[in-house]
Amino acid sequence: MTAPTTAGRRPRLRDAALLSATILSAGFLSPARAAQFGVVVKQVADPVMGSVPLPDTAPTMGVFSGVQNWPMNAITLGLLPSGKVASYGSPGGNPGTQDGRTFDIWDPTQGIGAGHITLPGVPGVNSFCAAQAFRADGSLLIAGGIFDNGNDKGSVLLNNTATGVGGIGAKLANDRYYSTMLTLPNGQQLIMGGSYPYQGGWNDPQGSVDKGLMTGMTPEIYDGNQWRSLFGAKSRDAFGPDNERFWYPRAWVAPNGKVFGISSEKMWFLDPSNNGSVNVMTFKEAQRNASSATDAPNVGPASTAVMFEAGKILQVGGNAYSNGDGFLSSSRASVIDINGAAPAVTDTAPMNFGRGWANATVLPTGQVAVTGGSKWNDRGDGDIVLQSEIWDPKTGRWSLAASLGVYRGYHSSAILMQNGALLIAGGGAPGPVNNQNVEVFYPPYLFTTVNGKTALAPRPQIVSLSTVQMQHGQSMQVELTSQNGLSQVVLVGLSATTHSFNSTQRRYPAAFTQAGNAVTVQAPASANVAPPGYYQLVAIDQKGVPSPGVIIALGAGVAAPSQVAAPGVVTSAGGQAGGGTGGGTAGGTGGGTGTGTAGGTGGVGSAVSLQSSNYTTSYLTNVNGTARLVTPANAGDKQQATFRMVAGLAGSGVSFQASTNASQYLRHQNFQLWQQPNDGRDLFKQDSTFTPRAPLAGNCGCNTGTCTSYEAVNWPGYYLRHANFTFSIAKPDGGPTYNQDASFCVAPPADGSGTQPAANGQWTPIGTAASRVSVGADGTLVTLNADTKVPWRYVSDNAWTPLPGNFTDIAVISATSIYGVGTDTNIYRYNGQNWTQVGTNAKSIAAADGTIVIANGNNDIWLKQADDNTNAWRQLPGKALRVAVMNRNSLWHIGLDNGVYRGDQGGNWARVGGDAAEIAASPDGSVLVTNTASKKMWRKTGDDTVMNWTQIDPNFQATALAVPNAQRAIVVGLDRVIYRW
Repeated sequence: MTAPTTAGRRPRLRDAALLSATILSAGFLSPARAAQFGVVVKQVADPVMGSVPLPDTAPTMGVFSGVQNWPMNAITLGLLPSGKVASYGSPGGNPGTQDGRTFDIWDPTQGIGAGHITLPGVPGVNSFCAAQAFRADGSLLIAGGIFDNGNDKGSVLLNNTATGVGGIGAKLANDRYYSTMLTLPNGQQLIMGGSYPYQGGWNDPQGSVDKGLMTGMTPEIYDGNQWRSLFGAKSRDAFGPDNERFWYPRAWVAPNGKVFGISSEKMWFLDPSNNGSVNVMTFKEAQRNASSATDAPNVGPASTAVMFEAGKILQVGGNAYSNGDGFLSSSRASVIDINGAAPAVTDTAPMNFGRGWANATVLPTGQVAVTGGSKWNDRGDGDIVLQSEIWDPKTGRWSLAASLGVYRGYHSSAILMQNGALLIAGGGAPGPVNNQNVEVFYPPYLFTTVNGKTALAPRPQIVSLSTVQMQHGQSMQVELTSQNGLSQVVLVGLSATTHSFNSTQRRYPAAFTQAGNAVTVQAPASANVAPPGYYQLVAIDQKGVPSPGVIIALGAGVAAPSQVAAPGVVTSAGGQAGGGTGGGTAGGTGGGTGTGTAGGTGGVGSAVSLQSSNYTTSYLTNVNGTARLVTPANAGDKQQATFRMVAGLAGSGVSFQASTNASQYLRHQNFQLWQQPNDGRDLFKQDSTFTPRAPLAGNCGCNTGTCTSYEAVNWPGYYLRHANFTFSIAKPDGGPTYNQDASFCVAPPADGSGTQPAANGQWTPIGTAASRVSVGADGTLVTLNADTKVPWRYVSDNAWTPLPGNFTDIAVISATSIYGVGTDTNIYRYNGQNWTQVGTNAKSIAAADGTIVIANGNNDIWLKQADDNTNAWRQLPGKALRVAVMNRNSLWHIGLDNGVYRGDQGGNWARVGGDAAEIAASPDGSVLVTNTASKKMWRKTGDDTVMNWTQIDPNFQATALAVPNAQRAIVVGLDRVIYRW
């Protein structure tokens, strides 16, 4: 664990990885090896990654490269089909100037400090605050912007070789300052929104219309020769001045072929056919003053949004009319599903921070990285947000990630590079900063842990292709090398970002089949889900690690990219310990992958049996500790199996591991859920990850356990199956095929190991995979994940939100005062935002009433009376295994003799009981303990030394305790499930 630190101070990089070139380059194809298909992918080095120090937190939080100079303040940033990067927004040497007539073209293979060329713009066109979209020939069309000599209706074209910028003859009909442009399914460009530069808007909406300043309310289409106005689609509700709806509308081609958009508090469908039409609906309430980040509406131009899957959009943050007018930033997040007849808006978990003017970037895995922003409409100082966070669509939760080196707010930009990293640039002009610099964020999926140290994760590698011009509805072949199999192949649109919106990026998971190293990838059938243009082709292995992306052309008439390369090979050693900017102010792992305490993905780590939902005596079975399923041909193998539900092998979700053999998992082949046969053939080597789902058959009628179905994580629609309620798996060798999708009772293990007996309905499960639990006087409940050591805070039953850090024990006073013992044995205090180290060498911790007590590594007892960030402790007499606090004058502990002791701030211990292993106290005068061997629970009521103990539910056992009051208990059972009594 990299220890949590105080806000604003970078954590020290402990044991930064000093990796050899041999390790870093392992797994990549030798250049001398013959390619299988005709288009050979050039394997290109990443000259930046090799010099980045790798802290211990990299596998969970990623790492930043550090801030490096850039030729300009990159207000707009885009990845070109050539693999080069274009930026514009300010002239070199004048980062605060709004002048988009200078373009920088960068070759990433040369390193950030090299490989730049400068291209002049076109006289008469200033592309500052313009819109951009790719043309079919690979050129980048840049339209609109601000005035240059009284002319704002011009457009320029960055040619397909990125060697020159020229004008186009066609003029826009309207001024387009702050407009959005995208490519339609027919390959033409649609531009919408925008206004007369620098004037009009929310503070005088009708006046803005009356004065003719709202020139962008009528969309236009460019067909390659001229612009055509869609007069039928003119809309004040979609593109007008009210609530700044004209300001860079967030828009995407929808699966129905129309264009879907969000404009401040409105959302709409635009039909670009014929004369055009618009159907406007309400999205959220408008921008307003808010009492908190979760109260603030996630609307307005300061919000950010991205399409993470076909027809599914994540929209987050905002709550400002402009960079100069706004309110407390929102942390709220919404998913908008536009695959149906009408948009379906569902709020997902809020971000850890309110953010205005952040950037959202979809990763190849479907996760969304949100970087930058500020807690209050583009303010600097204490309102900046440096720490990144990542949203996982499989869990709907956020995990904290590494921190930026400088503030990135209004006018910042972020794009996904071919190496799987994010290039993050700009900010300012105007703003509290003027950033003529960039940073590279390497996400957690690029790292793993080997022998306790961070190392680069072995990556799949696309070696050769049958073509780089993929047509809709057709397939292509790909040669792939991968140490860890293949779970997904995705197409990710090339990025072009400005003003917190990446208008050209979208992600499409493609269907595929695999035969050895040959993968056949199926293109989307319709241009509606993947409009014609340029995409990164990325293969993702079973551990969630993406290959470097290869840029391909998709669609009729789209020209082949000028080069076919996969940047991402690392050939130099890691940086020196202690350098760089990795980590982040919160220090820990940032909340995991959704497979921990939060309950929605099943009991990770718990021992279970899977019973037939209709025949509760039929179980999954194993043979000699190998997790296999019985078939009629070998029905003699009837040993009932116990499995551990462990973190998904391919990301979120769970895998089922034989409890007697920690390396044996359920497996599948070709995403039909098959099992290794009993005759010794080792046919099916792809270990499986599943996502718990609602029962397929509705109410399962389980006598015990929870009714659940299990679906393959990366191939929805494929479930575990059974036949005749004896669990069998379809066989590819002519044997029986069993097509009945199964629902299961997740019940106590068949062999009795790890069993948590039923308790007459007194105990309600509220979370899973826990090791410790603590509750504060204000009701704040926090638990520690048993596997990742990440703390999670209770939201509602089986709904938890992660906190940063890794800890072995936790103690809660209130939501703004949480104490933890880090995995480094140091003591930390959490104020609701940041962790501060307040002590060292702890083993057990307890807190209440502003009093904190620990037992250290020597079992000495230490008291911290003040609830603050000071490191001020005094030793009390006695030795303790575990400690508890009832109030500042009533301290409790378990001694080395396993006796229960009560004392005060002077010690003065009196023995009150014996044979105790765990202890917790409530502020209203009760103590709860467990016996050392049986794990049964006993409660004492009364703040005294009378040995009056009463057993709680003799059928129930616990391994960790919290006591809100004398009538309630919250405990961790033997199955690592959190129960409320």
